[in-house]
Amino acid sequence: MTMRSLFAFLPYVLRTAFRARARSLLTILGGTLAMMLFAFVRTVDDGVEQLAERTAQPVLVVFQDSRFCPLTSELPVRYEGAIRKIPGVQDVLPTLVFINSCRSNLDLVTLHGVPHEQLEQLYDLEILDGSIADWKSRSDGALVGERLADRRKLKVGKRVRLGELDVHISGIMRSDSAAIGNLAFVPLDILSLARKRQGSATQFLVKIDPNANSEEISAAIDEHFRTDEARTDTKGMQAFVAAAIAEIKEVVDFARWLGYLGVIIIALVVANTVFISAESRIGEMGVLETVGMPKTMLMALIAGEGIGLGMIGGILGTAIVTGLLTIWPVTLGVEGHGIDLTPSMRMVTQSLVAALAVGIVASLPPAIAVARRPLYLSVKTD
Repeated sequence: MTMRSLFAFLPYVLRTAFRARARSLLTILGGTLAMMLFAFVRTVDDGVEQLAERTAQPVLVVFQDSRFCPLTSELPVRYEGAIRKIPGVQDVLPTLVFINSCRSNLDLVTLHGVPHEQLEQLYDLEILDGSIADWKSRSDGALVGERLADRRKLKVGKRVRLGELDVHISGIMRSDSAAIGNLAFVPLDILSLARKRQGSATQFLVKIDPNANSEEISAAIDEHFRTDEARTDTKGMQAFVAAAIAEIKEVVDFARWLGYLGVIIIALVVANTVFISAESRIGEMGVLETVGMPKTMLMALIAGEGIGLGMIGGILGTAIVTGLLTIWPVTLGVEGHGIDLTPSMRMVTQSLVAALAVGIVASLPPAIAVARRPLYLSVKTD
């Protein structure tokens, strides 16, 4: 049996697969829906992993102790000076945070109020449109992440309302730092006035020396403010974000098993369809075997039908999820952190491999049944 002979029988496989059109189309529809679920769950899973990877940087987050949502954390701006004096600290960025909702949502808007002159000392920004100079020259300017700009259709030079502020879009930015794509930087003073939080910050971002011990610096910061106006809780950026998205990560872990369950179910459905199709053609296969077709070729024909149905459903399901998430960007917001649901080649590859596995596994039982059936039974059935 050669590949050429298999391809020669491809029209036959297609005709047999769609001989019972309603059954085959329903099987493909089920496969499409199952693979849509699988592809979407893999996209969310990838988004969580990418957020975790992008937070692996030498930056500490000083937050108010026993607070979770950024809207509830309030630290005096004067803490900045004391933090700068701690050995191993390179720079400090006081940040006042506003988010439209601490709960999980699909329309995350995060504003970071920061001093003009200190922004670039903590963040390495790539300006896609507009300029940082324009942002620094205005009291109402905003630097907007590209993901937020795409979701809200924001353009440089326009005035828009973001959260509690009416701002002028001075630039659209990109960065490898965590969640930058889903937030907007605005001047600290204007956000303080809007939120009536003059002299306060939500958190301090602390850049430390590459060779410094982050745990020792965190402990030193918390010990310094242990008896002050507001106690602090200092963590590395990665640990801080992991704590914020811990609940949603548990949901994603559970959803992952639902995706696997969907794949298993559709494998059973495809197997049932192929088995019924094979049983309805027992006599036909007996004739093919009588004229010299080996059982390995018969098994290949059955497998081709199952793999074809599985792959068609997998391709359609993956294409639909990829197309929808590309046309309508979606970001899952959790306590001010954005999990971007962005289709990736890894997700596409995993989905297509899963679809191929469904077709192969589903084809095994009916193919083995055909191989084990004696020729005289097939001829007798005919």
